[in-house]
Amino acid sequence: MSKSRLTSEPKNPPRARRDGRQRLILAGRRLFAEKGYSATGVREIAARAGVSIGLIRTHFGSKAGLREEIERQVIAQIEELCSRVSVHLGAEALEHLVEDAVEWVERERDALLYLRSALMEKTPGSQVLLRQLLGIMRQFVEMNRERGFLQDDIDEEWASIFLLIDFLGPAVLEPFSEEEFGKSMYHREMVKRRSAFMNRVVTRGFLKS
Repeated sequence: MSKSRLTSEPKNPPRARRDGRQRLILAGRRLFAEKGYSATGVREIAARAGVSIGLIRTHFGSKAGLREEIERQVIAQIEELCSRVSVHLGAEALEHLVEDAVEWVERERDALLYLRSALMEKTPGSQVLLRQLLGIMRQFVEMNRERGFLQDDIDEEWASIFLLIDFLGPAVLEPFSEEEFGKSMYHREMVKRRSAFMNRVVTRGFLKS
């Protein structure tokens, strides 16, 4: 093989580096979701990803850096979900948000389970994650206020908290759902019933005064 041929082929092609980075993100996300951040080691992440442990430092600096990138991507996905419903109004927006969230869960289930695990573990990173999620819900409430779709006497802060609880609640119940309800919390039938009830609670309530 000629010298020019040797020098023209990099040892770590850019695509291979990108693939290794993404494998680390997916492996870390799943392991953090399954075991928690504290109980997961960098060697285990690298082994699951099928790459050298040194790539964690190369791409993210540390395990904490990997976690930060995972959370950045998860938050970006949720922000995209909410931005897609901004073309809809009032209760209709909630229906679209639930439908889009179900499609996201079917496609990115590990991302949802990561959120659940991160928030339950209560780390400095998870506190930031909660704050970011709440910020997304506040933006959603503010958008509806600006468009005139909030009731006059609504507590906007608690409306945001309520939406956050509704978003995270099914993820908390999911490990128990099959045994207790006979279906996943993200089964289409369960989602349809939950969405209908959610819209009723938000727009009318369900108890007589």
